[in-house]
Amino acid sequence: MKKILIIEDNELNLKLMKDVLEFAGYEIETAEDGLTGVDMVKSEKFDLILLDIQMPVYTGYDFLEATKDIERPPVIVVSACAMDKEIEKAKNLGCIDYIPKPIKIDEFLNTIKTYIS
Repeated sequence: MKKILIIEDNELNLKLMKDVLEFAGYEIETAEDGLTGVDMVKSEKFDLILLDIQMPVYTGYDFLEATKDIERPPVIVVSACAMDKEIEKAKNLGCIDYIPKPIKIDEFLNTIKTYIS
């Protein structure tokens, strides 16, 4: 079973993504901020990371910066920050794709499948 880490501080967004992905057959771990996510990536193996950008303690950008020199799985940003400069900044820090919020479940699952098959 493929294992996905969701780093998201909003409980409703987190529950929606977790429920959809568990229903699709993925094993899910969660972190409420980027700092916790960094610790988890250093201690566990994941097949994919879904990352919010705007979070307390450690933003998605902080997470990307802190993990750029360690082995990490592909990172997909899931965020309402949909401006081109925000997406470009995340891609420059190593994310492979971007899913805008609110998520559209079919597109969300198709994007996940693209990177985790």
